[in-house]
Amino acid sequence: MSDQPYPAATLQQVESSLTGFFQDLGCQLKEYGPERAVVELLLLPRHLNNASNLHGGVTATLLDVAMGLCGTWVEQPEQRRVATTLSMNVNFSAPAPVGSRIRAVAVRRSAGHKVFMASCDLLDEKGHLLAFGEGVYKRGKLRSELP
Repeated sequence: MSDQPYPAATLQQVESSLTGFFQDLGCQLKEYGPERAVVELLLLPRHLNNASNLHGGVTATLLDVAMGLCGTWVEQPEQRRVATTLSMNVNFSAPAPVGSRIRAVAVRRSAGHKVFMASCDLLDEKGHLLAFGEGVYKRGKLRSELP
């Protein structure tokens, strides 16, 4: 089994299989490999709260998606399983204004047969920490078995 991240074409194939809120937000999957995933987002006005900063729900979503992905990598992308969030903690540390390009960098910390733990940092384009979190996830069905 390879332990290398997916090449660009395969990364696009996986990104297109990420449905729902990921697509609605306008996220991009920038890296997906064994034990690590990076999700990026260009902040638009729709991603902001009433104080004109990154909305906490968008922050939580980015962390959740990246952490869920970092524990589901497999060599053959059609064999990828989805992850269900069992618990997640989010800590907010700095605001981000519209126009910021932010990225959630998640790492799988520990894993059993079905359950894995992950941590994630949300960074701006200068590498400043905006938020961080930890989560516990359960591997579920094959993505290809779902609508």
